[in-house]
Amino acid sequence: MDLKINAKQNPKILHNFLYYLQVIKGYSLKTVNGYKLDLLQFFNFIKEYQKINIEINEFNIFILSQVATADVIAFLVYLNFSKDSSPYTRQRKLTAIRQFYRWLKYLYPKRIKMNPTHQIENILKVERLPKYLSLKQAKKVCNIFTIQNTNYPLRNNTIISLFICTGLRLNELINIKICDVDFSNNCIKVKGKGNKERIVYFNTSCKLKLQKYLYLRERKGQPIDIHSPLFLNNKGKKLGTDGIEYICHKAYKLAGLEQYKYNVHSLRHTAATIMYRYVTQDVLILKEFLGHKRISTTEIYTHTYNKQLVEAMKKHPLNCTQKIA
Repeated sequence: MDLKINAKQNPKILHNFLYYLQVIKGYSLKTVNGYKLDLLQFFNFIKEYQKINIEINEFNIFILSQVATADVIAFLVYLNFSKDSSPYTRQRKLTAIRQFYRWLKYLYPKRIKMNPTHQIENILKVERLPKYLSLKQAKKVCNIFTIQNTNYPLRNNTIISLFICTGLRLNELINIKICDVDFSNNCIKVKGKGNKERIVYFNTSCKLKLQKYLYLRERKGQPIDIHSPLFLNNKGKKLGTDGIEYICHKAYKLAGLEQYKYNVHSLRHTAATIMYRYVTQDVLILKEFLGHKRISTTEIYTHTYNKQLVEAMKKHPLNCTQKIA
């Protein structure tokens, strides 16, 4: 079975679900697009598997209510054996289907008697420890930009430093306005996942960079209206996802770290790891620092550090396997 995904196939019912995710749940555009592609792949599979003779964009509650647990399992089997999808990918697609049918069941309780994913257990995922920079690498990339390698060294260094200091998500940093920054209390008000507001704190080094950046912006004649975006591109508009990703990838390249394949999110992992390893081992504090909803999400950083401890113990000079006399 060779399925071709066409984003223009969106049925109205999927469009409404994606609207719910973005507007009501506050999911980022990237996450919503991920749900869209995963669900379109599932719809295409159902169309072929059940030999449905209508186009995907005509899928409605009547067709979707006919989907059974066996169909979802068949889809997961198809992903595993025909697409060679990893456990992580299959889990992600199962989560998308599960959430979609929860939404359908809420809207159409008479049509959807039971979520077809209800009896399907979560797929055992291979534990993936997050990629993060060492403390030495982090210090290097925080000041990697100069007038020799970019037209905006102060802005770029400030962005990198904020990521590593505060653990901000990409979407949170992009949407910061000048009025969100409180220099008196060294903090920034941001909107996290689900449009929930939280306060993140920055250190003196970040404070000085932010103040110098805004001073330089004013000298260059760029708008300092307190409701304008904190970070602007070369056209004086809000710096977007592509711009931030370019800055981060260039920082890694300049620092000679390309082989590690770090991305923007690696800076958030770096912030969390540095906080846990050098500042506090209190997981509750780390949870608040990262704005996590569940502590289980935060515990991955304790696992990372514990793994390092295990490796260090193996190299301990008194780790002798010889028989003690």
